[in-house]
Amino acid sequence: MATTALTYFLMAVGATVRVSGAGMGCPDWPKCFGLLVPPTTAAELPPLGTYDYPPGWSVDTFDPLMTWIEYLNRLVGAVVGIAILATLVMAVLAFRRRTDVLVPTVLAFVGVLYAAWLGSRVVAHELAPWMVTAHLMSALVVVSALVVAVVNAGRGDVVSDDGGRVGQEGRRISVMAVAVFVVTLVQGAIGTQVRGILEDVSQAHPELARGDWLQKVGLIDLVHRNLALVAVGAIFFLAYNVRVRLPKHTMARRMTMAAAGMAVVQLVSGSVLTQLSLPPPAQVVHLLVATLILGALTATAILARYPGDEPQ
Repeated sequence: MATTALTYFLMAVGATVRVSGAGMGCPDWPKCFGLLVPPTTAAELPPLGTYDYPPGWSVDTFDPLMTWIEYLNRLVGAVVGIAILATLVMAVLAFRRRTDVLVPTVLAFVGVLYAAWLGSRVVAHELAPWMVTAHLMSALVVVSALVVAVVNAGRGDVVSDDGGRVGQEGRRISVMAVAVFVVTLVQGAIGTQVRGILEDVSQAHPELARGDWLQKVGLIDLVHRNLALVAVGAIFFLAYNVRVRLPKHTMARRMTMAAAGMAVVQLVSGSVLTQLSLPPPAQVVHLLVATLILGALTATAILARYPGDEPQ
C-alpha cells in the first residue's frame, strides 16, 4: 500500500513537470547537463564544447527552477523503483505460492523499469506527445498492477470449495468494471494527446492567449469531451449495478462510490480548465484524479470476484 501511494505521488509530480513546462529542464538522461547534481546557477553549467547542448539552446533559456522540478521527478522515480523492488522481495518471501499476488508484483517491477527507459526516450524525443502518452500508459500499468497485488494480498488465503469466488453476479460485475476501466483508460490517453497538442499550439501561436489554445486543438478535443460523458455515465452505471447486484459487498460498493465521486471531480476540473484558461493546478488535479479512478475500477474488478465482507 505504501508503494502504491508513493507511485501515485510520483504521477502527481510527473503531472506537475508536465504543466509547468519543466519536461526539458534536464536535456539529458539520467544525468542533468552531464552532472550528477543539477546546476543551480548558470555559472555552474558545463562550458560550451564540453557538453552537447540541444540545438538552439542558450544560457538565457536556463531556468534552475525548471531543472530542479524535472530532477525531483527523477529522484522520486528512483525511490519508487527501489520501493517496488522491496515489494517484490517481500512478495517472493511471503506470497511465493500466491500467483495472484506475485505475478502483478513482478509485472509492476518490470513495468517500472520500462517506464524509466521510456522516460529517457521522452527526453530524447524532446517531449513528443506520443512518447509522453506512452510514458503515462506505462505508469498506469505499474500502479494498476500494484493495486491488484494490494487487493489480493489484503483478501488473505481464501479456502473454500469454489476457490473463494462469488457467483455469476460477481463475475459480471468484474467484467463490467474491466470494460469501464478500458473506456476510462482510452479517455485518459486521448486527454494526454490533447495536452500534447496544446503545447504545440502554444509554441506555434505565441500570439494567442492561454484561454484560446483549445480553439486550435480541433476534433480530438471534442472527442475527449464527449467520451468524458460516456466514461462518467459508465462509472455511475457500474456503481448502481454493484449496489443492486452485490448489496452486501461493502468494499466493492465503497470503491465504485469513490470512483463515482471522483468522476464528478473530473467533470468539475475539466470545466475549470475550459472556463478559466487552463490553470496548471487544475491540470494536475485532472490527471491525478483520472489515475485514482482507474485504480478504484481495478480494485472493483478484483474485489467483485471475492466474497463480500458479509454473508452473501
